[in-house]
Amino acid sequence: MKMDLCNSLNIKQNQLINIRYALNDYSKKRSEKLVLSSGSKNCDEIFGGGLYTGKKYLIFGANKTGKTQICHQICVQAYKKLSRIYEKLKNVRFVYYFDTENTFRPERIRDIANEFKYDYKKVLKSILVTKILSNSAFLLTLNDLENLIEKNPYGVLIIDTLNNHFRSEQGEKRISYKKSKDRFIEIIKKINSLTKTYNLITIATAQVAPNLFKNAFIRVLPVGNLFINNYFSEYLYLNRKEEGKYYIHNVNSSANPEIRLLYKITSAGIQDYKI
Repeated sequence: MKMDLCNSLNIKQNQLINIRYALNDYSKKRSEKLVLSSGSKNCDEIFGGGLYTGKKYLIFGANKTGKTQICHQICVQAYKKLSRIYEKLKNVRFVYYFDTENTFRPERIRDIANEFKYDYKKVLKSILVTKILSNSAFLLTLNDLENLIEKNPYGVLIIDTLNNHFRSEQGEKRISYKKSKDRFIEIIKKINSLTKTYNLITIATAQVAPNLFKNAFIRVLPVGNLFINNYFSEYLYLNRKEEGKYYIHNVNSSANPEIRLLYKITSAGIQDYKI
């Protein structure tokens, strides 16, 4: 049958692609574990050696503790790691950045990329930025994303922030709490499904509310934490120790010990704080 096909198409037999082999090779690549550095040794230690495929990381803390800076930095690190894998393909976007607060800044990508001596224009071309204006749009975009990521063996999903619109909906009388909650849970479930099915590295930041427990060491908790913690097993807490000095604290992990280490925020991104 293969010979008949070759004759009818006027091609050589060795030019035919073995579809089963190609699919098996593709599946093998997707199942391979990938470890992505954050660009900071201290942060990597907190993450258990780096960011792993198939895992979901929640980063939370007060304003101006570096949540968005980490997101920008991971974009550059993803380019460093994955551009080698996709080097034979042009215009492949393997970082999927969901921006719910309009805080993505190309100039920050430029500053961090320059620090690591990468062409920031190429880094930007590897990032698909989607502005998310509501949780309805969030869910629709997640569904659309699946059509894109199923073609790529590796990818990084960044969400800054996960609960922005859920929080804003709490003050809207036209949306019931139940409807808002159900949609938020559906979003989290979809993120969980995409991460597992396509072996993504998923990083989400979260807005916070005061922790009402008296004398609690963790002063704030993610808004909607009751729903989030059922799906995110890696919780990283950012807090300012004093001016110019911050710490990242692994407060909940399925695999790593609870530790905290210092960092600083610079024009080149998150860097280790050296005493």
